[in-house]
Amino acid sequence: MRRMARDQITYAFGPDERPVAEVEPGETLVFETWDALGGRVKTMEDALSLVLPPEQLNPATGPVLIHGAERGDMLAATIVDIALGERGQSRVKQGGGVITHELRPPRANLIPVRDNVVHFNERIHFPARPMVGVIGTAPAQGRILSFHPGPHGGNLDTNEVGIGATIYLPVAVAGALFAIGDVHASMGDGELTGGGIDINADIAVRLDLVKGIGWHRPVIETAEAWSTCACAPALADAVRIATSDMATLLARALGMSREEAFILIGCAGDARIGQAAEIPGVDATAWLRVSKGILPRIW
Repeated sequence: MRRMARDQITYAFGPDERPVAEVEPGETLVFETWDALGGRVKTMEDALSLVLPPEQLNPATGPVLIHGAERGDMLAATIVDIALGERGQSRVKQGGGVITHELRPPRANLIPVRDNVVHFNERIHFPARPMVGVIGTAPAQGRILSFHPGPHGGNLDTNEVGIGATIYLPVAVAGALFAIGDVHASMGDGELTGGGIDINADIAVRLDLVKGIGWHRPVIETAEAWSTCACAPALADAVRIATSDMATLLARALGMSREEAFILIGCAGDARIGQAAEIPGVDATAWLRVSKGILPRIW
């Protein structure tokens, strides 16, 4: 299995980013990834004092060019496995998080992870819940920092993007230019502090193509459900966009009107928060989840 070394990184998604490798559809690669701070935290002092500009946050390994990927396709990235590093960190700092105005930051914890168990402190241990924060393809134009989410994917920070999930990403340029990173050993829905347990990791990903779908935002498939994912400056708008997308997909897949699909969402759809940390300049993310018992297939 080919490995993409963690020194092969990008801090942005864009059509002019130079690919570090070329692969065929159906190939599984292992992406070695840095944590959100690029592996710079070695000590508690680092965790407390390190401040980086957005241009140096959330490095993503890649991009990788997928042969045959064309505009209008969807790239299906399946998270086969996530192998976590031995230690991560979680921080509260000024300017990020929903209640930092009530606190006295900075504060940080260096958190060991052993055998997929998080050792938060001497008393509190709990199972790891590995998830990928940054996953995306290149937009048709411009250069979007990996610190930001968007219709291309990017910094989605959504717990659905875990082991076994398939993330369908729009292909806007030939080759797709896929990159991935920013793993958390565990992160609560909403990313309310502006982070979870940031940690180095190795991510095994299978890359496939779904030809000619023409969809415009990420869609997530798990064993149990389908989810639409959206971002916007205000969380309520992100929820609205994800809901609108799901209404369209339900109507298409189940042969009903969007009005009936919206009623179905009210009965059986779950809106969940991806990122709502109120970080200046960073959009909130949300997803709308519908069980496969109702929606067996979308495409």
